[in-house]
Amino acid sequence: MTRAPDPQLEQRVAKAALRLLDAGGVPAITLRAVAREARTTTPSIYGRFTNRDKLLQSMKHEAGMEAVGAVRRARNTSDFIKRVVEFGLRHPRRLELIVDAFGSRLAANQQPMPVYELLKEQLTEETGVQGTKREQLAMAVASLALGTTRGMIAAGNDTPMAKDLYRTCLGALQLLLKAFSGLHTIDSNRSALGWTGI
Repeated sequence: MTRAPDPQLEQRVAKAALRLLDAGGVPAITLRAVAREARTTTPSIYGRFTNRDKLLQSMKHEAGMEAVGAVRRARNTSDFIKRVVEFGLRHPRRLELIVDAFGSRLAANQQPMPVYELLKEQLTEETGVQGTKREQLAMAVASLALGTTRGMIAAGNDTPMAKDLYRTCLGALQLLLKAFSGLHTIDSNRSALGWTGI
């Protein structure tokens, strides 16, 4: 009797590969190690992923969906950035996958970019900007958030430099929101924006 294919296998394999990535970086991701971590066989993985690039694409998708979960309930753009930073500090290698996928899709004008779409929705809700103006603002905010997160990772999550980077990021965000919104008043309540670390 033939066994039915596991509909969850691809996701299980991608999650297993992400765990290996967290622990040992890209060199830790071999098909044999992924099969062991996912509790499946190497031939089963080959049946779903014809090569390592296909597995990497699945990992990027899975990491992106985790990032969507992290930012989905952001109350405002400052909270959105805080959630991006927290996700990146917890999962620096996954963040690199997301940044790589985002850059490639942006350069090729491809969809989907769900975290970016959520950011654009948040910006419209908060500032009222739409169209080209919103695209420009979203690009500036995304660059600010990702650059700050990478800087904080390099500086060390709970160091004075990381905290300075975060405060500077939020200050720059307020200037951007003010410049693009024009008529809207931007909340600059420091207690709501403060960084407490992970």
